[in-house]
Amino acid sequence: MSVRVLSLPGWNGSGAEHWQSLWERLDARVIRVEQASWAEPSLEAWRTNVLTALATAEPTVLVGHSLGAALIPHLVEAKNIAGALLVAPPELSRGELPKFIREFEREAVSLPFPATVIASSDDPYASVEHSERFAKDLGARFENVGPKGHLNAESKLGTWPEGWELLRRLRAQAPFVMDPRLAVDAVHIGRSELSDLLLFDEVRWPWFVLVPRRSGAEDQAHLSEGDRAQLNEESAALCAVLRDRFQTDKVNVGALGNVVRQLHVHHIGRTLADPAWPGPVWGHSQRQAATRPVHLGRSSLAFSDSRLSSRFDRLL
Repeated sequence: MSVRVLSLPGWNGSGAEHWQSLWERLDARVIRVEQASWAEPSLEAWRTNVLTALATAEPTVLVGHSLGAALIPHLVEAKNIAGALLVAPPELSRGELPKFIREFEREAVSLPFPATVIASSDDPYASVEHSERFAKDLGARFENVGPKGHLNAESKLGTWPEGWELLRRLRAQAPFVMDPRLAVDAVHIGRSELSDLLLFDEVRWPWFVLVPRRSGAEDQAHLSEGDRAQLNEESAALCAVLRDRFQTDKVNVGALGNVVRQLHVHHIGRTLADPAWPGPVWGHSQRQAATRPVHLGRSSLAFSDSRLSSRFDRLL
């Protein structure tokens, strides 16, 4: 689930208890676009800041709340938007709003990317009918999540799992992108129909990582039945190689995902003599990298085991 997300708060920003702020804590790939003034927003200034953040080739999903949602139709010329979540878009034609807020309104435009508009049935700033019409004009899906106010901090949504799942589904429609943090301390050594195989740069343990190439997958429940079966087969083959080639006493297999939410499965060969035994290797001590770039004793790792070579097209 590593497709980048730009978080676009509304008028006066999103505080610490707002779900947007909590999402940024849940996943470092959810990044807020800051503005010079949250209190007196300028359409052109807000728009310029977001377009600047979008000026990369990286597929990006936008998540806008309130005025941040109203900003999204003004960004249609950006080429790398992979999807958008527009939460609680306000009814900007109301006469009591300041002029600088009403400037965010624009004529109907069809969004050239998948989008979902989320509305509350008792939002004080927009009727359900207006929100549904807004979604229809954009060519977006519409979700009515019931009576939850303006879907802000006052709505007491916490991390808002319902909204997070809608975001995950949008990310699942984007091209697969491996979380760049997975490649920082590892080297890519193989590729199957489903997964990439990484070798972690740690000299004390034979440590491999399987990364299914499925956008939006945070855990195995997000994979199809066939993909789950294939991942289990690949994992079993990798465990057998670790046991046979590295004389391990136990193979630890784990998919934590608290830091990198994208589904990835660690396979770590353990022995009675290793420095962390019998505890987990996570948090035991600082990583000990190889003195040469990720060779990690290349001769000992240069296996061509049929259980893996039949699945992965390239090994060390």
